[in-house]
Amino acid sequence: SQTNKKKDRHFYFPQIMSLFRSDRMGYYSIVMPRESSWEILNELGTLDSLQFVDLNSHETAFNRPYSHYVKRCEDMEGKIAAVELEMKKFNKYIERCDDPKLFMKNLKEFLDTRNKAEHTYFEEAENDLDQRVDALNEQIKTYDTLIEKYNHLVEYKQVLTKTRSYIGESGFKAQNVAEGLGGDEAPIDYVASKDIKFHYLAGVIDKAESVRFRRILFRVTRGMTWTSLIDIERPEELSDDKKGDENTLMKTTTEEFKSKTVFLVVYQGGSHDMMKAKLNKLCDSFGASKYGIPEDPVQFNKKLSEIDNDIRQASNIVQVTRNQIENILDQFGTPRGRTTYSYIEELRLFTLKEKVIYHNLNQLKLQNTIYHGYAWCPAEQANKVKDTLNTLKQVKSHIAGVEFTEADYKSQKLTPPTHLRLNDFSRPFQEIVNTYGVPRYREANPGLFTIATFPFLFGVMFGDIGHGALLAIFGAYLCLANDSIAKDKTSLMNSLLPARYLLLLQGIFACYCGFIYNDMSSVPLNLFGTCYPGKNPERSSLDCVYPFGVDPVWYGMENELAFMNSLKMKLAIILGVIHMTFGILLKGVNAIHFKSCIDFVFEFIPMITFMSLTFGYMVVLVFLKWSLPWN
Repeated sequence: SQTNKKKDRHFYFPQIMSLFRSDRMGYYSIVMPRESSWEILNELGTLDSLQFVDLNSHETAFNRPYSHYVKRCEDMEGKIAAVELEMKKFNKYIERCDDPKLFMKNLKEFLDTRNKAEHTYFEEAENDLDQRVDALNEQIKTYDTLIEKYNHLVEYKQVLTKTRSYIGESGFKAQNVAEGLGGDEAPIDYVASKDIKFHYLAGVIDKAESVRFRRILFRVTRGMTWTSLIDIERPEELSDDKKGDENTLMKTTTEEFKSKTVFLVVYQGGSHDMMKAKLNKLCDSFGASKYGIPEDPVQFNKKLSEIDNDIRQASNIVQVTRNQIENILDQFGTPRGRTTYSYIEELRLFTLKEKVIYHNLNQLKLQNTIYHGYAWCPAEQANKVKDTLNTLKQVKSHIAGVEFTEADYKSQKLTPPTHLRLNDFSRPFQEIVNTYGVPRYREANPGLFTIATFPFLFGVMFGDIGHGALLAIFGAYLCLANDSIAKDKTSLMNSLLPARYLLLLQGIFACYCGFIYNDMSSVPLNLFGTCYPGKNPERSSLDCVYPFGVDPVWYGMENELAFMNSLKMKLAIILGVIHMTFGILLKGVNAIHFKSCIDFVFEFIPMITFMSLTFGYMVVLVFLKWSLPWN
């Protein structure tokens, strides 16, 4: 057990030191033959230990040797994103892979079964994706065309059924009428005459444009028309498996659904049909679909029956096409082999891996048939990289001539990158620090201290026992139910999981500061008994001190606001000065670590002196005032 404890201490201590100061980085030169470069970088990529230096920064992206492969990877990413969008529209679930190491292991096992060079799989994956996407796009294009035809038929039926009650039976018989029309929403009843002839204009327009259409129609015709607008019911969503009924519009995959309205315009015809020309031009400007109305009841019923048959046939064809689309999308959503994630997710991760490999190859310098490059690597992982290269040489005999040696970066005046080892607990706090600036190499990292200071300062601002307890309970729930929430990809809680420890600490500190303020949902708590009993409170004893927080007697007093504001303002000043002073001390620690006398003498000493003599002196006076009786 003693040996295990020592191992644990050796395991945690470097992690803590890595969070306080970034890992020591080494600068290494790597030389490899061109024909084996892909396999070498493919193996090194699994270590997650190298950051290559761009030796071709003067070259444009198009002039680099593997820019064509990067472009192909980006094209594949675009097609994969398009497929995922279609799967979302058709409610197809995508099983994601959260473990890159598991993906690399499964991919390696699959590539070993092919008995071909690993880098040739990129061509196969690209061709397979192209074929599937082309088939999917063709079916979707056909599907959208069929939907448009189906919707036109449904609109035509809606026009006939909605306007039938307005026309009336006599409207089919009489071409000439003697008297004017009735109210806007009343059925039209014609009285035969030889002098006046009326015509119908019916169609479908967007519901959002219906009011403007009626207004402009009235102005254009100077009120010489009778108009009726009837809304069409809202359609079923695309995700439904039902075909819908004959009165239901359907939504295409490319357009958002717009509610439709049937319009019926009755107008008086003339010798030159000037009114008809005006109305047709107005309908075209609004993008309205116009449909003809048969002149007699027999033709009307016959047309309605034909449309019903056409709708049923179109609906069946649409459903067959939809089934074909869903079959293709199901192939993308089904895991391949023994994997647990969808095939489209496998393609996405594989494409991302290939893109990273070719991107790093573009950063190497090609000299004849040899690639030469430089890379940063944590000093502790350098031996791991060398062992991986040696193992690769033994497994694949055709790989030779790989050199990985340490180089001198100080002579080139290069600054190593900052590499901090983070976990789920420390990552959100480090992200807060990184929003202001990433710490320099081997500089004291404020992220370590932010773990305590940020939740505490939040508690000072949000101090309330009730609200803090609710936040702490919610954070504890996220921590305890992390695995179950992560498995449910559709849960809204997924976006909060990375900050679960931050929320927990914020709740705890808010609850703690709530006890300091003696505030629970704006109600004071008398937990320990006040030192000012009675209606006219006087201090029961000079030695009486409320054990923890603010005495509840202050709430409800005439000077409550002045006292609480004064207390909180002075606390804010004290905490702010302590915070700034601590930052200056870290500045001095950094100056000592980097052995910079100039920074220590001309920055740290003047800053700490000024802070101590001004704000520090003010803080001392605040404590002095609190310590003296003023009665």
